[in-house]
Amino acid sequence: SFWLNWSNQILLERLKNNKKRPLLLDLNEKEVSELINKRSKVYSKSNYKINCDGLTKLEIVNKIIKIYENKKNIS
Repeated sequence: SFWLNWSNQILLERLKNNKKRPLLLDLNEKEVSELINKRSKVYSKSNYKINCDGLTKLEIVNKIIKIYENKKNIS
């Protein structure tokens, strides 16, 4: 499993006006930040963590492919 990790600040900015996240609609910024921190504890158990701050979508995809290909070559 992969954890695409962004800083709380970036996540808060991206989620601020997102209407596709019903759970977040009635939460203030502090509550959303607490939820992010709570979920991070679960996400941290992922096999692979990619710090995505400052990366483009293509760079993230390439990191995933590289990890997958390295794992495939080891198996």
